[in-house]
Amino acid sequence: MRSKKLVKIIAFVCRIIDKTLRKTSLNNTFHYPKPSIYSFWHGNEFPMMLSNQKNNIVIMVSLSKDGELLSQILQKFGYLTVRGSSTKGGKRGLIEIIRYARKGYTLAFAADGPRGPYHKLKPGVVYTAQKTGMPLLPISCSPKNKIVLNKSWDKTIIPLPFSKTIQIYGDPVYVNDGDNIEEKTALVEERLNKLFEFTGKFYWGKNILKYLEYHPAPKILIVQPSRIGDIVFSLPVLAAIKKRYPKVKISWIVDERCAEILEGNLCLENIFVWDRKQISFKYYKNLRKRLREKKFDLSIDLHGLAKSAMLVKLANARFKIASSSTNGMKEFSWLVSKEIKSPRRYHCVERHFEVAKYLGCNDDINYPIAISEENFKSVQIKLVNENINIKNMIGIHPGSGWVSRRWDSYKFACLARKLKTELSTDIVLVGGKEGGTSEKGLNEEIIANAGVKIANMSGKFTLKELCAFLKMCKVFVGNEAGPMHIATALNTQAVAILGPTNAKRTGPYKGNTKIIQHQVDCQPCRNRNCKEVICMRSITVLEVFEEVKKKYQLNYNMFMMNA
Repeated sequence: MRSKKLVKIIAFVCRIIDKTLRKTSLNNTFHYPKPSIYSFWHGNEFPMMLSNQKNNIVIMVSLSKDGELLSQILQKFGYLTVRGSSTKGGKRGLIEIIRYARKGYTLAFAADGPRGPYHKLKPGVVYTAQKTGMPLLPISCSPKNKIVLNKSWDKTIIPLPFSKTIQIYGDPVYVNDGDNIEEKTALVEERLNKLFEFTGKFYWGKNILKYLEYHPAPKILIVQPSRIGDIVFSLPVLAAIKKRYPKVKISWIVDERCAEILEGNLCLENIFVWDRKQISFKYYKNLRKRLREKKFDLSIDLHGLAKSAMLVKLANARFKIASSSTNGMKEFSWLVSKEIKSPRRYHCVERHFEVAKYLGCNDDINYPIAISEENFKSVQIKLVNENINIKNMIGIHPGSGWVSRRWDSYKFACLARKLKTELSTDIVLVGGKEGGTSEKGLNEEIIANAGVKIANMSGKFTLKELCAFLKMCKVFVGNEAGPMHIATALNTQAVAILGPTNAKRTGPYKGNTKIIQHQVDCQPCRNRNCKEVICMRSITVLEVFEEVKKKYQLNYNMFMMNA
C-alpha cells in the first residue's frame, strides 16, 4: 500500500517537473521510428524517462526492490518493463525482451547493471544487439540545472524545474554474428562515456573545441556568399575542418552566381543558395526557417560585411565566429560574430585559415574543388568542335571585375599572337559569364587585333566546365580575378598580371602561379576606376611572354618525364 502511494507521489512530482522542462534533442535522425536498442548509464534514468515518453519503448529493470519501484514509475509514464539484470534473472529477462524486439519495440538498457561498477558496460546489451540484429544506440541525457546524488554509486541525476535538458544520440553500433563481444562492448562504453561528458559538461559550456570534439555529429555553417575568388580563398578552411572533425556536417550559404563551384564537394552536406536580388520579407522569412531547421552548432563568417552578418543572424547558430577577412570585420558584422584576429600582413587565405587553427586544425592548405568526368568530357567536346588541340592549349582571361585590374586588351592581342606563332600552341579566350562584369566585346577586340586564329569560348562554359578547362590548360594567363584564383587552386601552371592591389594579401596564393606586378608609388591603391593605371601599363608584352614560355616549357618537360 505504501509502495503504491510512493509511486503515485513520485510520478506526480515527475510530471510537474516534466511540464516545466525545456527539452532539446540532438543527432536524432536515426532513433525513431526505427526499432533500436538504447544504451544509457545508470543515474541517467530520470532525465531519460522524461525525454522519451510515448516512444514505444521496453526497458529492462532489475529484480531488486528499487527495481520494482522504478518499474511501476516507468509504467505510469507509458513504458513497458521487463524484469531482470546481469546479477539476477538476466537470461529470462533477455529472452523476454528479445521477444518484444521481434514485435517491433525499441529496447532500452541501463548498460552498467544494477550495481555497477560505475560506467562500465555489461555485455548483455551487446549480446542483445547481436541476437536481434538491431542497431545499438548510445544515448545520454542531462539537464543544465540538476541535483546529483553523489553518495549513490550511480550518482543519480534529478532535473530541477524549469531547467533546459539536452538528449543526444550517438552513432549506431551494429553487432553481427561472429563479432567480438568484448571489442564491441569496449566501443559502446567509450561512446557512452564521451556522450555523458558532452551532455553533462561541454554542451553547457563555452569551449568550442571540446564541444566539436565530443559532439558525435556537429553542424557547421560557412557563410561566404561571394565572389569566386573569396570562395576559393575559403575552401582550405572547409577542407581543414572536415579533416579535423570527420563526423561534422558542414553547410555553406553562397550567392547564386557562385553556387556551382561548390556542387559535388564531398566536404559539404548542404548548399544554401542565397539570391541577393530577392528583397522580400517572405523570401528572408523562408530562408531563416530553412537555416534554423538545421540547428547549426557553429557558424563561420568568412566575409565580414553586413550581408554576411545578416545571414549569420538568420541561421542563429549556437556559436558564431568569423575571420578578420581582408581589412577586418566591417559594417557592424563584429557585433554578430566573434572575430578571430590575425596579423594585417597576412594573405586572405591565411586570415581565413586562422579560424581553422582556432578550431584545432593543422596547417595543411588544400582546395577541395569537385570536377566530374562529365565536366571534362563536355569541355573536350566544345573545344574539339572549335578545332582546338586540347593537349596543347594556353588559356587567356583578359577580364576582371575591376576595370583597373585589366591589362590592356591590345597587349593581350600581341601576347596571343606571339604565343601562337612562337610556341605553336592554340589560344583559348574565356570570360564574360565566368570572369566578372562589363566584359562584353573584350575578347572580340583581342581577336580583331591579334591577326591569328584564336578561339573565343567566352560565356560558353559553365562554372564547373571552366574549372575543368583550367585544369586542362598547359598554361593559363590572366588578370587578378576568379578564374586565376581557381587555376591557382588547381595547381595549373599560370601567370597572373596584377596592378592596383596587394598580391601578398589578395593575389593568387602559392600554387604554380607566377605573379607579374610592378611596384609604383601609388601601389597598392585599390582604386577600382583608376584612369592612369600606371602599374598595369608598365607591364610589357615581352616580360609576360617570357614567363608564359617558361611555364609552357616546364609543363612540357614534366610531361616528357612522366611519359
